[in-house]
Amino acid sequence: MFADSPAEKSGRRDASELLAGLNDAQRTAVLHADGPLLILAGAGSGKTRVITRRIAYLVRERGLRPDEILAITFTNKAAGEMRERVEHLFAEWGTGVSARGMWVSTFHSMCARILRRDIELLGDFTRDFSIYDTDDRNRVIKEIVEREGYDTTRFKPSAIGAWISKEKNVSSGLPAATETGDLERDVFTRVAAKYDETMRRSNALDFDDLLLRVVELFEKEPGVRDSYARRFRQVMVDEYQDTNRVQYLLMRNLASFHENLAACGDPDQSIYGWRGADVRNILEFERDFPNTTTVRLEQNYRSAQNILKAAQAVIRNNRQRKEKDLWSERELGARVQAIECGDEDDEAREISAQIKGLVARGITHDKIAIFYRANFMQRAIERALRLSSIPYQIVAGTEFFQRREIKDLVAWLRVLVNPSDDEACRRTFGAPSRGIGDKTVDELSRWCENRRVPLSTAVKSEEARRLVRGKGKSALVDLAAIQERLRSRADGPALAALEAVIQETDYWKWLESQADRDDVDRAANVEELLANAGTYDQNEPDGGVRGFLQDIALVSDVDGLQEGVAKVSLMTLHSAKGLEFPAVFIAGLEENLLPHSRAIGEAENGEAAIEEERRLFYVGMTRAQEHLVLTLAKVRRHFGQTAWCDPSRFLGEIPAELLEGYSAQDDFPSEPSYVAEVDDDPMERLTPGVWVEHEHFGRGVVLRLSGSGPNTRVSVRFTQYGEKMLIQQYAKLRRLDADVED
Repeated sequence: MFADSPAEKSGRRDASELLAGLNDAQRTAVLHADGPLLILAGAGSGKTRVITRRIAYLVRERGLRPDEILAITFTNKAAGEMRERVEHLFAEWGTGVSARGMWVSTFHSMCARILRRDIELLGDFTRDFSIYDTDDRNRVIKEIVEREGYDTTRFKPSAIGAWISKEKNVSSGLPAATETGDLERDVFTRVAAKYDETMRRSNALDFDDLLLRVVELFEKEPGVRDSYARRFRQVMVDEYQDTNRVQYLLMRNLASFHENLAACGDPDQSIYGWRGADVRNILEFERDFPNTTTVRLEQNYRSAQNILKAAQAVIRNNRQRKEKDLWSERELGARVQAIECGDEDDEAREISAQIKGLVARGITHDKIAIFYRANFMQRAIERALRLSSIPYQIVAGTEFFQRREIKDLVAWLRVLVNPSDDEACRRTFGAPSRGIGDKTVDELSRWCENRRVPLSTAVKSEEARRLVRGKGKSALVDLAAIQERLRSRADGPALAALEAVIQETDYWKWLESQADRDDVDRAANVEELLANAGTYDQNEPDGGVRGFLQDIALVSDVDGLQEGVAKVSLMTLHSAKGLEFPAVFIAGLEENLLPHSRAIGEAENGEAAIEEERRLFYVGMTRAQEHLVLTLAKVRRHFGQTAWCDPSRFLGEIPAELLEGYSAQDDFPSEPSYVAEVDDDPMERLTPGVWVEHEHFGRGVVLRLSGSGPNTRVSVRFTQYGEKMLIQQYAKLRRLDADVED
């Protein structure tokens, strides 16, 4: 078509081809020049295509250099895909430039990059800071809680860690450690203050600190902020609905000079309120950034019409949203299937049977996904898949880097780069095991704390070694020698450093000695880490050990998805964000699961929590392209308890004509239920009006019975506890004489 054009002859294709295949709304977003831009991108509406084409257009037609563009998204996987697509567009349209200079990254990677350059302006930290993951954070907090004499069962480190994280994200910092009279809050604030001190002493930042320290840097050094704000002529943020207050402040700062902030997102897919995300950031964008141009992407290219209509019907029950009328040119497709099961094992077997049916119809395993609200649901599903010989993968990218042997070797690399990293240094004492016990480590830690020096100092200090006797003292001498020999590796490639650590510590031999203690192939995991380091060196030749550590520290769950592998994918609904599959199963469509019990409890103070649960369900529904199957159980066991389950309210929000296999009018209980102990006496015959006695609820009268067989349900109004729904085969109900009264 353009073969004879001057642009083609010069190796540059006509710019109009950049717009080819875009609908009117997408084209408007790509061509937007200057000023704030809000792209309300419905599920499956091609937003990544819009962002990448817009970047190519800005470079190709507006003359921007790639390094004048900042593009932010939420996962490493999405950032990598975006970078690849932009690189392809640059090559295809003959721009003669590379995407390598462009900043395409996650918020955390961007902030880590800024801090590697400028964190020393804040004091307390050096550019070799360590990045602590959630596991590292909770271990530090546990040590503080124990050292301060608090009960770790009452003041759980993970709960304190989650509180610290939320305070940082919502309040942009930690509250002062003051006495309020509220014991829990006082303990939390005191531990948080100690945690902050420990992190500074260890030259370490957790995930939240990465963002907060950049905001702090911009406030303290406005010249640094202005240098970045002037540099980035265009700032684009994907998944803007998931930003928290700190991320909002970062974007305001970075777009403060040119005022060209393009926010792309969907309020209907805001699902991270529990970690500080504020849907108001996107709902109030037009107020915060006057003269905003708003573009709605409403054509869905992913889902069959029936799936899309069902999802739209559900999400319209939310109030906190911006109305979009999603539509699709795709065929109607099958109706959404809802399957009612007896219990979680029955549900898992049903899902397995359905998968076998899909595979028989030509859908490969890698095109199928199973989503669930809570991790405990994974057990039953895994078991059923194994029994059915269905291959599967659990999508949780962080799990690999949480394995013991991986944490061991990464700790060695962290100490080489950052000797102040006490958490990593403590781990090297026992990786491999060398006879340095916990008591010795505690004594060395106290010695270091009194002198305000890092734990690595004690390893090579004669004074500190005098605290240690016997085998521990010689082990410290050996440890110091190994650290010294490895020190120079901190400035080299990641693979060479990792191989040197394994050789110097004789790690292979130690792994062999552990091999008979469990059935985990730890050697294979180490080989995978080595391969990972080699790949990183090849892709990022200038990154070195520091870059490799940063890269693996910022891995997210969805980064663990192996695409193209012939396996069914299992993941939580939160991990499903940004993915799509021809066939999707969502398990556990029950009250107290979806919506979650916490949200139901919080709903007393407003509907915000329920609305987020509804958005989570909507995200899961809109991942499906052709087949969507919803399952629910009548009875579910969790934490040793068995409970009768009510169907999720969200099922009742799907129009009946779009559902197959379930009706909201089915005779399910509407009141909270209770499953009592097993009743082995089948002779009891109950009818409405009969008085019965229950060993927990006392006396009551039978109101009605529903269902038949082993799942017959009995509604009883107890004199002290009100109406309860019981399963007859489980309830130890003793029939009383007819003349019994209250």
